[in-house]
Amino acid sequence: MRKMISVVATVGILVAATAALAAEATHKTTATIKSVDLMKHVITLENGSTYKVARGVNINRIKPGQKVTVTTSGFGGTIEASAIAPAAD
Repeated sequence: MRKMISVVATVGILVAATAALAAEATHKTTATIKSVDLMKHVITLENGSTYKVARGVNINRIKPGQKVTVTTSGFGGTIEASAIAPAAD
């Protein structure tokens, strides 16, 4: 019984550590839109950064030349734009 509890505790610790390492912090970047690819759901900023846009984020009204703040987040090594808003001047 004691051995079983030890195994379960070890597995729980390993799972928690893996999840903590996989989740990445969010970051915000303010830049001007260079291009929007509606088919691939990708935006490119004038600074050269390219982001896959998360599902549920509407990019239909985003136009090249527009200054925006892009919030990026990642999980498991994949970074995507989780929010895009007009930048405050």
